[in-house]
Amino acid sequence: MKIFKSLSVIAIILSLFINSYSNERTEGYKIGDKVSDFTISNYDGKSYTLKNSDAKATVIIFMSTECPFVQPYTERLINLNNEFSSKGVILWGINSNKTESTDEVMNHAKSKNYNFPVLKDVNNVVADQFGAMRTPEVFVIDNNSMTLVYHGRIDDNKEASKVTSNDLQNALNEFLTGKEISSNLTKAFGCGIKR
Repeated sequence: MKIFKSLSVIAIILSLFINSYSNERTEGYKIGDKVSDFTISNYDGKSYTLKNSDAKATVIIFMSTECPFVQPYTERLINLNNEFSSKGVILWGINSNKTESTDEVMNHAKSKNYNFPVLKDVNNVVADQFGAMRTPEVFVIDNNSMTLVYHGRIDDNKEASKVTSNDLQNALNEFLTGKEISSNLTKAFGCGIKR
């Protein structure tokens, strides 16, 4: 009888854990959803507001100072920003990891020479709003309609020499030419965001 009660308690706890995990994974925006505005007052002394941007699109990339899946993307992200910033696309890196301090984020951004702002999302507010789960994970917002038009990965391999699909680059090119994004949802891979 004691074994049965213990197993019942374990089953209930496991069920609650699985339900809370699955609920957490379904929150956030889906393609075509209206995105709520947000402002981050950043360590650089500037405030970044999504809706106030004059850009055609904003690319939000959830990042980490430590994740081994993020680090190989430094050059590719800088190149993407170089390619698209003159075309009306802005790129923001956002660090939502509770375990990575503001000083770590600031020092990491400087050491990598990022040519776009890297913002510290204190208390995971923006990550929770978007339903972001990984680093790196990308969300592209059409600033005109404030809708989500792309969600997923930067490309299909952390090793640049093995990339066969430049998903984010392709999505931005299609968006800027007014085409419907042919692959607007891809599977992000990387490290979990630590809340």
